[in-house]
Amino acid sequence: MSIKKNILVLTTLCLSMVVSLSLEAQNDTAQTQDYSSDSKSPQALIDAYYDCISGPIGDVRDFERLRHMFHKDARLIYSYWNEDSSKANLMIFDTIDAFIDKLGYLDKKGFYEHEIANITHSFSTVTQVFSTYKYRAEDNSIPKGQGITSYDLFFDGERYWIMSMFWAAENDKYKIPKKYLKN
Repeated sequence: MSIKKNILVLTTLCLSMVVSLSLEAQNDTAQTQDYSSDSKSPQALIDAYYDCISGPIGDVRDFERLRHMFHKDARLIYSYWNEDSSKANLMIFDTIDAFIDKLGYLDKKGFYEHEIANITHSFSTVTQVFSTYKYRAEDNSIPKGQGITSYDLFFDGERYWIMSMFWAAENDKYKIPKKYLKN
């Protein structure tokens, strides 16, 4: 082999090693992100959820953070009415990853959701949070609205986990009662 070919092969190998080490370092950083403050209390967990899915157009969501909030056996269920509110339907996500697959629009639309009130009940390892929220899309592709999410949380002695999330948005026929609009 000529000297030029040897230099080219060595340069290619060196660049490959640098890129590989760089990617490995990025993966290590992503895996060591500390999300422990998100799960220290029921309210911290709910606040973290709303924070994680909300943001302006172009703001890529931290789905690793979102995964950290949900127990591996968690289920997410969206209940919605047909157009004339005569028949209710369910969209069920058996895993957090199935739910995340449907969230690709968040950074494209500039989606925001925030809590306006909640009612929390706890006993032992079980906490149920009835959270009233408002939502909007920065690009106005989704009409502004509000809804209620029922979160079932599990405290394992060290942290809280979302075990289930069951939500429905308000519509013309089904308005949120005033008692759920304030703490």
